[in-house]
Amino acid sequence: RDETARACTWHLPLSHAYEQWSDALAYDGTACIVQPAIAPLYDSRSAHELLALLTADDVRDGHALVQRTWRDHGGKDFDAFWRESLRRGAIEGTSATPLKIAAEPVPPGAATAPSGLVALFAPDPSAHDGSFSNNAWLQELPRPFTKMTWDNALLIGRGTAQRIGVGTGDVVQVKAASRSLQAPVWVIEAHAEGVVTLPLGYGRTAAGRVGNGVGFDANALRPADSAIVVPVEITKTAAHHDFAVTQHAMDQEGRKLARTVAPDGRIPDPQFAHETLYPHQPSPEHAWGMTIDLDACIGCNACTIACQAENNIPVVGKEQVAHGREMHWIRVDRYETAEVDGSLFLPVPCMHCENAPCELVCPVGATLHDSEGLNVQVYNRCIGTRFCSNNCPYKVRRFNFLQFTDNETETLKAQRNPEVTVRRRGVMEKCTYCLQRIARARQESQTTGVPLRDGDVVTACQGACPTSAIVFGDLNDASSAVVRARETPRHYALLGELNTRPRTTYLARVVPRKPEGA
Repeated sequence: RDETARACTWHLPLSHAYEQWSDALAYDGTACIVQPAIAPLYDSRSAHELLALLTADDVRDGHALVQRTWRDHGGKDFDAFWRESLRRGAIEGTSATPLKIAAEPVPPGAATAPSGLVALFAPDPSAHDGSFSNNAWLQELPRPFTKMTWDNALLIGRGTAQRIGVGTGDVVQVKAASRSLQAPVWVIEAHAEGVVTLPLGYGRTAAGRVGNGVGFDANALRPADSAIVVPVEITKTAAHHDFAVTQHAMDQEGRKLARTVAPDGRIPDPQFAHETLYPHQPSPEHAWGMTIDLDACIGCNACTIACQAENNIPVVGKEQVAHGREMHWIRVDRYETAEVDGSLFLPVPCMHCENAPCELVCPVGATLHDSEGLNVQVYNRCIGTRFCSNNCPYKVRRFNFLQFTDNETETLKAQRNPEVTVRRRGVMEKCTYCLQRIARARQESQTTGVPLRDGDVVTACQGACPTSAIVFGDLNDASSAVVRARETPRHYALLGELNTRPRTTYLARVVPRKPEGA
């Protein structure tokens, strides 16, 4: 019962898209049938069923309603047409003819306030317009450019902030016509000057127990015509706001972490002594590895959420994030460098080092290598010394300081992946290369007698990446995509000079050469 529902006399819960029969149009007009994945969890109905109820239709079942819509299109053998449409996922011959549309003139820009400032209303990268405010995964997901969690802020450029006399964390009074609100400030280097951004989707009062009271409601400044740009005046107050962020510095401090290379350049091999006291760990059958292409990564954080869903990773809340106790198994760092206009993103999961610094310091052998080169974590051995985390140069290991996992709510129990252990407090956890998916593929191979092929194992982060920046596979397979990626001149190992020999490696971002004197 959100804010709109509380203002209504009738409240008819809508079925989730995964619970209902429906149809949809692709971008080119192609129609497809939407099938339910599960039966409705609650007493809800689809939009089709509600419309049938309001119009006193004799047919009230969603499946029958969708079938009736397409019965004439199916011809004489409707059953065969229906089965084929479900199998294909689209209805053949329904694409639309492209239209030629004349370009409309660009409207004049918004008026400016006496201060010369305008505010732009924009959906939040995680909560969007507020539709996802009650989703704890998305509230705790670091925003791509600020790494802020559980909050929104008035975003402002460096020059404009200096002119007004405000800095990150300062609370300001924002006025637009007769409306006003207070908002904390976040200064972003690459933000346009003379304009401030007010993210929507926060300050809700009836989102649910997760989304209530988080952030400020930027809609309070929006005019009745729902304009996205309005003139504003900003006044600094004496108040200060503390944010919970997962990354406190965007400068690499001279270290070559997220690396760049010219189009015809090559990343030089690190020069360091190769002597080591670590014993050699052979992987005769499979040697799993991952390569992440920084030239393709857009910092969207889809990998982080996919990993969280796949591996039953709990949320910890704003207070614990502020203490540095976030639990994400893969973080996406953002850096600002002179070589790149904008941001350089660096996804960092467990490196699965062959010379793993975490393994030698564990007093109970809870972290160790398996026969395929994975740095695995044995949860029921871990006694919580956190020696491994202290010894990890990549800082990718997470510790359950408190009982973060909710074991009481029934719907959360059904939501979890049954193939992954639900961890309790007091144990260390980290990326496992989706070991459960590797095991599933291995079992399928043993059952069918067909050897594992490249692409049979797809990790959660790899499958969710919209730009295919993540490649995973067997390093023992010379024809695999991950081996081919490692053969490119852009290939490098993060902190390779430490001789940890990580199984997770990177391809450098390609940047054009700057003209002489630029």
